[in-house]
Amino acid sequence: MGSSNLATIALYLDQKKNVLANRIPGSRQWHYDDRPVCEPEARRADYCADGNCASVQITRHYRKLIDKHSTVDERRFAVQVLVHLVGDVHQPLHASDHDDRGGNDVRVHFALSGGQPRTTDLHSAWDTDFVKAAFATADERKIARDLLTAYSDSIKSWQRGAAAAWLAESCAIARATAYGKLPGFLCSGDDGGDFGVERLELDAAYVAEATSIVPQQLVKARARIAYLLNRAFAK
Repeated sequence: MGSSNLATIALYLDQKKNVLANRIPGSRQWHYDDRPVCEPEARRADYCADGNCASVQITRHYRKLIDKHSTVDERRFAVQVLVHLVGDVHQPLHASDHDDRGGNDVRVHFALSGGQPRTTDLHSAWDTDFVKAAFATADERKIARDLLTAYSDSIKSWQRGAAAAWLAESCAIARATAYGKLPGFLCSGDDGGDFGVERLELDAAYVAEATSIVPQQLVKARARIAYLLNRAFAK
């Protein structure tokens, strides 16, 4: 990987999304599994057309990474894919959908502790707002050290399994909280992702619960990225 660190590598699939979409049709869909949140046993074939979803691509690129016949460029790209997608799937709305593009079509309004009221989409709130709200500092190295200390006893137990299981875990969080605690959310008798209002008001309890989920999900992502890379390069 040359002089690039993992933080830089992790951004590649987002920074080059348009380039990759032209080079590899379907790659825009690699970032998520649109598993229907109200159908926990949905077949992957029904929401992962042609293998263009995170769980399939994580497995595919891990195999490419450990294949002794892969070129250096293929292995380098495999690392970029794995580091990015393993991180992505630990955000619950990258692992679920309610006919709303993983919350991208749901407008929400909320206030963070000590912050200004915010209006955005539900997906962005989980991508960014709740992550920032979870930590009192912007010092990412300190955050990493503190998380490592706080969750050190659990890390090894998280370093097993496969991508499909990690997606199922994140989807369960979406079902219980990210979608499940939304005002008016139902898995029966509703109209897909249409909540019947222009935007949803998220109360302090929702924001607090979402924010409390973030640290553990970040550590799980970190632990599983390390698990895959260590296992691949030990071969």
